[in-house]
Amino acid sequence: MKILQPLQFRVVVWSLVIIAALTATQTLRAGQNWKAVVGGQNTDKGHQALAFLPNEFWIHAGDSITWTQESDEIHTVTFLTSAQIIPPFQVGCPGFILPMATFDGSTCVTTPPLNKRQTFTVHFPKAGNYKLVCLVHNTMNGTIHVLSPSAVLPHDQDFYDVKGAEERQALLSDIESHSKMQADPDHDGDDDSVRVIHGNKHVTAGVGEIVSTPGGLQTASLNRFLKGTIHIEAGDTVEWSNHDPEEPHTITFGTEPANPFPPSPNVTVDSDGARHAIITSPSDNVHSGFIEATLVDDPGLLPENPLDFTRFRVTFKQPGTYKYICALHDNLGMVGTVVVEP
Repeated sequence: MKILQPLQFRVVVWSLVIIAALTATQTLRAGQNWKAVVGGQNTDKGHQALAFLPNEFWIHAGDSITWTQESDEIHTVTFLTSAQIIPPFQVGCPGFILPMATFDGSTCVTTPPLNKRQTFTVHFPKAGNYKLVCLVHNTMNGTIHVLSPSAVLPHDQDFYDVKGAEERQALLSDIESHSKMQADPDHDGDDDSVRVIHGNKHVTAGVGEIVSTPGGLQTASLNRFLKGTIHIEAGDTVEWSNHDPEEPHTITFGTEPANPFPPSPNVTVDSDGARHAIITSPSDNVHSGFIEATLVDDPGLLPENPLDFTRFRVTFKQPGTYKYICALHDNLGMVGTVVVEP
């Protein structure tokens, strides 16, 4: 075995020290990669947390964050430029290519709608406070505080893991309690999931509520037709109403349309603004189009938003079993049945 002389030994030691120092410098320049979650759901997928979890981070310039999609509901991870009008998620940020991005506030970056378990990493080279949004859900946003490398960060990854889990649980628990109240036939409120008014059956098509943290907005949604199986008599009319402030829904009988946005041609509009269709057979195709809450007005910036269609009515002429779905959320289990008796 060859034995190194003292001078040779010192050269080797210093070489190792220099290599270690360079490696540490490169690691420091690369920054820390933080972890976060997009969305959340319960076991049957009906309860959805439309949220970035957590929705507020403090990091250093040079750090990055990797978001992992954790629900079967689609979301985007999007950073827009200052005062940029929110584009449709189908448009996104033209010219941007996945799977990673660098954002400094100058150029829009976004994912397409993410599927479950997909990830997206964004590198933040410049200090600043940046807004995070989902292009699919307008009431889903967050804040990233990017501080100078010399600043002391208030939290570590363990804190964000716990905070995200707490926010997820709070959203899913809230919507579970709300859905139980809605489904309770003895509930005395005005929003019973199924009730008889002037001979018509009313079905709640989804419920939800918007909550806020200092970092942004989050929404808890129940993607279900409450009391989804109902019994009526031939000639009765059923009315579906959407109680969710964020999620649109459809009431679709028969063949699911390729484009879920417009209603089918056999849908008319009643004098009070509700859509209405007549079904004469379980084989009929009827599609409501989007039944959704009216967007919030933005005073002084944009024109007033028109009323959206929040109710859909169907009159059933013949006995039979009529299956229907929400064309947007049937993959989450949002389906129903109307049993029409003679």
